[in-house]
Amino acid sequence: MVGSWSLRSPARCIAQLDAGEPIGYRVTIPTMGSLIEIRWMGGERASEQQIVDAASECADNWVEVLSDYQQDSECMRLCRAASGGDWVAVSEPLWRVLLECDTWYRITEGAFDAALGAITRLRRATKDVPETVWQEARARCGWEHIELNLAEQRVRFHRPGVMLDFGAIGKGFVVDRIGERLRAMGIDSFVVNASGNMVCGSPVRSHGVDPDRSVGWPVAIGVLGDSEREFKRLRLSHCGIATSGDQYQRFRDGASEGNATRTSHIVDPVQRRGLEQSNMATVITAMASDADALATACCVHLQRGTLSSWLARARGELPRAEYVLQSWREGAIAYTAIPCDW
Repeated sequence: MVGSWSLRSPARCIAQLDAGEPIGYRVTIPTMGSLIEIRWMGGERASEQQIVDAASECADNWVEVLSDYQQDSECMRLCRAASGGDWVAVSEPLWRVLLECDTWYRITEGAFDAALGAITRLRRATKDVPETVWQEARARCGWEHIELNLAEQRVRFHRPGVMLDFGAIGKGFVVDRIGERLRAMGIDSFVVNASGNMVCGSPVRSHGVDPDRSVGWPVAIGVLGDSEREFKRLRLSHCGIATSGDQYQRFRDGASEGNATRTSHIVDPVQRRGLEQSNMATVITAMASDADALATACCVHLQRGTLSSWLARARGELPRAEYVLQSWREGAIAYTAIPCDW
């Protein structure tokens, strides 16, 4: 059992410092190139090892489907098979993610795009290549080159070399599935965190003055440019939360820029370059995968200056959500909070 949990991420579960805070169980699972941390209360019917095994199996199964690092994943096999323009049948799990990506591409007016893999792979590579290679990679990007056959659950690419990258939705999708697995094991009060992509279950019972009082899981949103400082502290339950921004990862955008000029790991699907403006978007909604996609889209629209107009146009299609937005404006951080009011 543990009494504290602290993660270095823009959205993290903060340390349980107060004497009245609940004490729960915690495990850490290495997967997806990072760590997934799970904390829970109750669930006496499942042992800690059973939870580790179930969560690891769930995460590993989805890595086999979605990974763009693992060359034999279903995602990578699809990219190779569909590159010639042929229809390719996909599994139910991958189809489910593709449908979500297609929906978010439409709702976000292209600000969320899971077909930027050709340029994101080039950006994170260490090998220098000519500018012509960068131009070719940009030409092989864009969800508009992907067609889904809804009746037959098949996919084809209209341009050779299109590559998928589920980084802006994948971790959120996996923690949602782990949350479902925990509930199936009789654990309702939990939080699952994959690098700031989090899903929170039922609130926890307070062990303090009022033991019958339920409290949400404590989550802190870090400050843009300084993750050790707290911008806002929340109590969350029955929701997902995700943060996107250039807090840690910055990459180059072309051969001529070398290693000197770097931009955000988030790519503008129109420019096919990383975002130049420093900004960070935290979204709280029912599902972590939805929060993940929305947070990425918010960062893109923030740079374009189209956030307010897009949110107004998409209001009828967006899930209920709260937004905490941070961006640099004239040497200072500008904060915007949009509560869930519809």
